[in-house]
Amino acid sequence: MSRYPISHATISAQPPITSTHSLLHLLRPADDSVLHLPATNPQLVEEVVVRVGSGATGWAIENSRLLLAELAGEPFPRLDRNSFSETRLAEATALWVVLRLSGARAMPGLLSAELTNAIRERISDNTTVDLLLRYVRATHARFTRELFEFCEAVTPTEDQPAMMRSISADLFEGMETLSAAVTEKFAAERSRWFAGSVGERFELVSAILKGKPVDTRSTMRRLGYDLTLHHLALVLWQEEITPDSSRELETTALRLLDQAGCSSMLLLPAGPGRLWAWGGRATGHPEELRRSGKPVDLPPHIHVASGLPGDGVAGFTRSHEQAVTAERVGRTTEPGPSRLCDYGDLELVILLGNDAEAAADFVRRELGPLAADNRTMAALRETVRCLLDNERGVAITAKHLHIAKNTVVYRVKKAEQLLGRSLREDHLRLHLALYLAGRLGSSVLEKQGPATGLENSIRAVSK
Repeated sequence: MSRYPISHATISAQPPITSTHSLLHLLRPADDSVLHLPATNPQLVEEVVVRVGSGATGWAIENSRLLLAELAGEPFPRLDRNSFSETRLAEATALWVVLRLSGARAMPGLLSAELTNAIRERISDNTTVDLLLRYVRATHARFTRELFEFCEAVTPTEDQPAMMRSISADLFEGMETLSAAVTEKFAAERSRWFAGSVGERFELVSAILKGKPVDTRSTMRRLGYDLTLHHLALVLWQEEITPDSSRELETTALRLLDQAGCSSMLLLPAGPGRLWAWGGRATGHPEELRRSGKPVDLPPHIHVASGLPGDGVAGFTRSHEQAVTAERVGRTTEPGPSRLCDYGDLELVILLGNDAEAAADFVRRELGPLAADNRTMAALRETVRCLLDNERGVAITAKHLHIAKNTVVYRVKKAEQLLGRSLREDHLRLHLALYLAGRLGSSVLEKQGPATGLENSIRAVSK
């Protein structure tokens, strides 16, 4: 059976299903709001809605998101389901599926542009055309499977063979069109990328990061950057790409590296709305941004991940790897006000939370009812963690949280009741569990609240 249940009451009111076009009008998303949150161009979505209806368009967008989790594993280990380009590629493929079933033969210009943008973002990651084609074909195959299961659920048995043959024929031709477009666009974008100096410098840096042997003196001359310095690496990105994205990212990177005390800098575009940056100095390490003594002031929509300072070629590579790791982990943790994902700040989360399932199990076992994902338990967790951070000082905890000392005492007693033990017992494990809960948030917390009903009583923690 399909994973996407259909309302039989709705189906009965529809006219007879005589073609794939009439089948499209029965498709519906489980959540209509997906139409307002597309990864692709909203104008493209509007065009598809006009052609196939809002139901089929929403169904395509919704299920492209569901399929991303399946496609994130083998054989696609280099593709990230959280990446905007992968979301855009899967969604564009899904929209082409429903357009093709509606009778479209040629790919609309806006859809073609979406494919180009998605492929352009992958060029900088050394993605091959074979990997992209396997990804697109796998997405296409999963939609074909879902449509077959949907057809079995809503089409009379005697009409199913003919309908499935029609779906297969339409989608086979559509896949050929899509594959040809991806191959052509990949070749064009790769040529464009490597035609300029950016491509040459990117290949040089990629070779260094992969540990390949390079002529250090020649490489430094071509990069215009001294690899023997003490380095600090940054990764900068924007969620919303604008015509000024490149300039804003470069200006921000230069300012932050100067703030860290760097005298030499290397900036390298790593795709639309994304920048790799290194800063170096000959004597002494650059400062970590979180310890530079100045607030990290970032423009709206710009995010930064930073590594730890490192020495020479090995430090150049290691600091960049740490910045990339900090970016990945920072995207999954509770966001901070500065939008800085600092490896040093996240290191404990990275070391303790490398196994997501094990981290969640640890947090839930240690915290018990305190692990419930609601505001009441969040307030108790914050209070207990702050208390442990400050060596059980009630006065300093109250000052830090801007609450009365009596409220701190009250919350601590409630927390101990829920834990079934004193905070002094296994306080290190408790402290670590609270730290992970605070940084990883809902991903390690229990979705259901405790049966005590405390989650409904704000007074219990605001007294």
